[in-house]
This record gives sequence, C-alpha cells and structure tokens, in this order.
Amino acid sequence: MSPASFDKIALLYNFVEKHIWEDYTSACDIIDEYLILESEEKIIDVGGGTGLISKVLRSKKQNDDIMVIDLSRSMLQKVKDPTLTVVQGDITTFPLKDEAFTLAVLVNTIHHISEAKQQVVLREVFRILKKQGRIFILEISHPNTFFSNLFIKTENILVGKTYHLTADKMQLAVQDAGFHEIKVFFPKKYPYRYVTTAIK
Repeated sequence: MSPASFDKIALLYNFVEKHIWEDYTSACDIIDEYLILESEEKIIDVGGGTGLISKVLRSKKQNDDIMVIDLSRSMLQKVKDPTLTVVQGDITTFPLKDEAFTLAVLVNTIHHISEAKQQVVLREVFRILKKQGRIFILEISHPNTFFSNLFIKTENILVGKTYHLTADKMQLAVQDAGFHEIKVFFPKKYPYRYVTTAIK
C-alpha cells in the first residue's frame, strides 16, 4: 500500500465512499449487525483513513477510546472528529504498546497490504490487543461479480495493486497470527463482503 496513492484521492474519498460506491453503506450496516461493543472499549482502527468507520464506532458507544492509524497524512487530515486519536504510521513499525487495545477493526485494510506483510500486520494486531481482545475484519469476498470486479479494477487504478484473500485464506491467516474462536460471516444483504472475527 502506497501512502502517496491515498494522498492523491483523499480530497474525494469521503464523497466517493458515501455517494458513489455502496461500500460505506454496507460497512455501516454490517458493523451494526455483527459488531457489539463492550463497555469501556479501547479501539484501534487500522488503516482507518479519513475516520469514517471510527465515526460509526463512536456513534455506537459515546465513551469509547478510539485511535485511527493510517499511512496517509492527507487521509488523516480529513478526520473531523476531535475526540478521535489520529496517528500517521505503519502499524508494523509504529511503537504501540503491548496489550493496549481491546478491539482492532480492519475495514477494507488487508487487501491493500502486500501478501508478504499481511501476516506481519495480523501478528502485530495480536500483540497490541489485550488478552481476550477481539479483531474484526471486513473485506470484499473473492471477486466473482460484476460489482466486485469493477470495484477492484477501480481500486487498482486509483491506489495500486490489491491483494484480496478468500475467506478461507483469511481464516487461516488469522489463526496463524495466534487468534482463536475464529468466525466467518457472509452477510446476506451484501454477498460480496465477508466478516472475520476472532479473540486473542
């Protein structure tokens, strides 16, 4: 994933996500259905970009402590919620403390990470989660529809090559990172998306 490529699209990112692609709407619906927030969560939104997903998480629990980490400075400059902690950096190199968070959320993040680094990222997420901490991953299912193919081709043009995992491969990757109680869901309303959850 190149921060420069996301810097280029930062100005229009929120508009495209909200008004052109169904991506943001589907993510909101899926989070509402599949993610229950506990009291006093400490959340990290990995690859959180402009903070759209973090705002959804904030609306679910007003007192949550949420950090948005992303490589792109321009994307992070679009985060308008002053209650969110914003960090520019790579989760694999930024000095985050062990067992600092109770929940890690990765929405459309993994497929922007090279195959060589995907496992590194998942292991780093495992490290920074508290015991019994949770990971919530939302990704596009293996492309097999017109919409998915169009979305992926557009992403490749705008932000570079993507590295999509099938749900089975994601499950294995999460397991290899050390997580257990792994569950995979395919929302009926959005058949081109899948959710992976697990516990440290």
